[in-house]
Amino acid sequence: MSKSRFGSRMLAALLAATTLLVQSTPLTHAATEPEKPAVESEKPADQTKKLEDQFKKQEEAQTEFTDLGNSYASKAVTRLAALHMISGQGENRFNPQNTISRQDIAVLLTKVIGLQPTEIDDAAFEDVPLESPYAPYVYGLSELGVMNGRSEHTMGALDPLTRQELAVMLSRLMKEGAVTKVAGQTPVAYSDEEEFADYAKTAVEEVTNQRWMQGAGGKFNPTGTVTRAEAAVIAERALDARYQQAEQVKYKVDVERLSLAAGTSQRLKVSSIGGDDLPFTPIFAFDRPELGAVSADGTFVAGPTAGKGNLTVTVGYKTTTIPVEIKDAGKPAVEKVEDTPKTTPVTSSNESATKVDESKTVVEGEKPDADTGTTETDATKPADPEEEAKEPAEKDELVNIAPGSYTSVTTFGAPDSYFQELEKQYPGPVGGLVTPTEDWTGYHRQFGRKVTVELDEAKPLERVALTFKQQKTSGITMPEYMEVEVSRDGKVWSYAGRAVHDVSAKEDKLVTRTLSVTLPDVNTRYVRVSFPVKVFTFARQLEVWAKTDSEWNNGAVLLPPPNPAKLEDAKQAGRRVENMLLAYTGEHGELGTWTKEDFLPMVGYRTVDGYMRDQMFDTILFLPYQTIPATKESWTTYMNDLFGSNKQLDALNQAMREYNRLRGTLYSTPTQENVVLALPYPNASQTNFGQLDEKKPSLSFNPAGIGEEQAYQNRKAALEWYFQELMKRWNKEGYAYLKLEGIYWFHELVEDGAPKERQLIRDMGSMVHDEALRYYWIPYFGAPGVSEWKSLYFDKAFLQPSYYSDKPVGIDRIQGVLDVVNKYDMDIEIEGDWKMYNDPKFYQTYYNQLVATHKLGMDKNNVHAYYFGSKTLLESVKSTDPVKRAIYEDTYKWMRGRFDRTEFFEGSEMP
Repeated sequence: MSKSRFGSRMLAALLAATTLLVQSTPLTHAATEPEKPAVESEKPADQTKKLEDQFKKQEEAQTEFTDLGNSYASKAVTRLAALHMISGQGENRFNPQNTISRQDIAVLLTKVIGLQPTEIDDAAFEDVPLESPYAPYVYGLSELGVMNGRSEHTMGALDPLTRQELAVMLSRLMKEGAVTKVAGQTPVAYSDEEEFADYAKTAVEEVTNQRWMQGAGGKFNPTGTVTRAEAAVIAERALDARYQQAEQVKYKVDVERLSLAAGTSQRLKVSSIGGDDLPFTPIFAFDRPELGAVSADGTFVAGPTAGKGNLTVTVGYKTTTIPVEIKDAGKPAVEKVEDTPKTTPVTSSNESATKVDESKTVVEGEKPDADTGTTETDATKPADPEEEAKEPAEKDELVNIAPGSYTSVTTFGAPDSYFQELEKQYPGPVGGLVTPTEDWTGYHRQFGRKVTVELDEAKPLERVALTFKQQKTSGITMPEYMEVEVSRDGKVWSYAGRAVHDVSAKEDKLVTRTLSVTLPDVNTRYVRVSFPVKVFTFARQLEVWAKTDSEWNNGAVLLPPPNPAKLEDAKQAGRRVENMLLAYTGEHGELGTWTKEDFLPMVGYRTVDGYMRDQMFDTILFLPYQTIPATKESWTTYMNDLFGSNKQLDALNQAMREYNRLRGTLYSTPTQENVVLALPYPNASQTNFGQLDEKKPSLSFNPAGIGEEQAYQNRKAALEWYFQELMKRWNKEGYAYLKLEGIYWFHELVEDGAPKERQLIRDMGSMVHDEALRYYWIPYFGAPGVSEWKSLYFDKAFLQPSYYSDKPVGIDRIQGVLDVVNKYDMDIEIEGDWKMYNDPKFYQTYYNQLVATHKLGMDKNNVHAYYFGSKTLLESVKSTDPVKRAIYEDTYKWMRGRFDRTEFFEGSEMP
């Protein structure tokens, strides 16, 4: 491999922005195993559409092999094939009993471990020439010390792989990948130990303790060959270990913030907390290229301009943000924020003045252009990109190779035709997002976008950058992050980190940010950039900077595969809530503290014999007890408890991880639990909420003395503060197995006596929708405002039947509930509490509720919320009393539409 010495680089080289239009080749239909590059040919006019269709087919394709039958390897083969890490041998056959060659295992293990294939200058092995598609994989493992040749000049590339050879390779991979080795509980004892080669004895013991390889009949069979089925099973175990490492990696950065004088530099050091080697190569990113740049080894070079930015460090799936401040000759740092254009955006005529009409982000007939907000007719033509690129490119040998490349854009989850039509108003430049112009491309809702770029050929990349803007008055907001993935063949992807920024969601002025991820020694052809979309996201100039030669000198680059939980989240984006459990937390000791063990039988249906058979509640609504005071201190205490360690949200995340483990979906198709969080209610009687600004007095929500308008403004300010803090905490935690679905309005009625109550509810709805979240409400039967719920901006409203009560409410109440639900297009809440276990009246009331709603078809045609007091249903899960246990069982059957009781309970006895 050609490597030049990595040293200090000139600031101009780090900050140069060059462009180069390149001629591209058509998409190669790369096989799972490597194949030779396709012959260049002219691209068709509809190349972008074809590429988009190609990637959709790749993502949706399900590989089926006709010869696996009931093979023990069927699951592993199918999964690895779906990830494009292994392939068949033609005619839909996998040939599981065929032996696997040494060069084939090199490809498989390289992909599993996350080693980035690199180019080489000299072929050390005669049987693996430079032009061999296996060369980047074989020589990559050879350089890493994982795979050695049969002799000085031959690899034995086509030779069958023996079991002890595989054990040695896996042992070396564990070391290079910093996999924690499991100590054996008892000495390894194989009856054929005398057949082990000396070099393999320790390795066999290690892979046996790791349970990556197991013998049969008390023998390890060291010289036996490895079948393709065995290779798939073993590779899947190693892959799962890598997923777990990426998810749980613990590391530290030697600084919490950077403060540099203009023109100086500092290198960040990233290390394992335990002192071991890091399992993955750290990736660095920055959001203000006008202030400086960060190199692949963590060296940050400050530019000549003072200001503040954010440097991001990613290891595995975990990210740390380092605030950066550049100071200039003793002058204070400044934050460059452009003035908002004077052009006033159109707002919806039937909603509040702050709610933007989503079908228009500027005056009708006009298009946003650059940062000025001017119309297309005012736009200034961009300079000749070739003229701009010439001088810097000669200096630092960096070239933006993205222009002219194939691109595809897909949504997170299924696309929405209505939103796509609105999005067409802002198509961006003709050449797509990679075109170096000042034109913005607009993206509307649909959760997020994945933009895939196919480069002309594999090249050593320097960094990937994309520019976004925020213009809140037009409904355009910055995405919270940008993530980058890379792939050599467009099928097997590696996660290459994320970039973030510090632009507040409240910022009203026009702001632009160029999020840039710096790559280490990554020689790749495909780049994918992902970012979330709330309402409107505007982006321009997707750049992929390449070098003529690799300058990396920090060893092999190991990157994790994309997070399977996030992949599944993207597929399920927009999945509607079906069964939502109310979980009260905070105060009340054990009753208000949910643990992993508490949540597990709530998220998954657990049979009497302890098996996790199915999902139970797909959504958890976290809300405080009604007794929570309307004070800043109480709200803060509740929030701190909500995000506490080993309880509440953290416990739910742990429970979902365990649920997926028990269901065998942890690293294949993990299920994520929907979460809905509550806004505490700003009671209008409160006169001393607390200070949001230390320079201002404590807020009063009571109109007496301050007037209705000020009381309304204070209530709104308190809720906005709480919501922003809530979102910061949620985004910081990054729960892998939870998905924030929406926000809940806590009060169960519209309080007509409260200051501008309806306006406040709508304001909160607009705030929630700006975050692309849904707005939920659960009013009681007959509550003021029930008929208005849609005009109050709620996306979903569940009606409490108020039938489960100590008052003499007749069963006809359920029919009344159905009438209201049908009339106002609502859903329903099922109610119960601890009394149904011991009081025949409440036992019968709970069951009669299920019977009535079942008879009326409300168990199959509605979305449901469930109130059980605090953790009440857990008593049924744990009970050995068949009557009590049946409450859990029958509730599950009712949720699944399989509840079969049609007769109401009567009398005074429990069965």
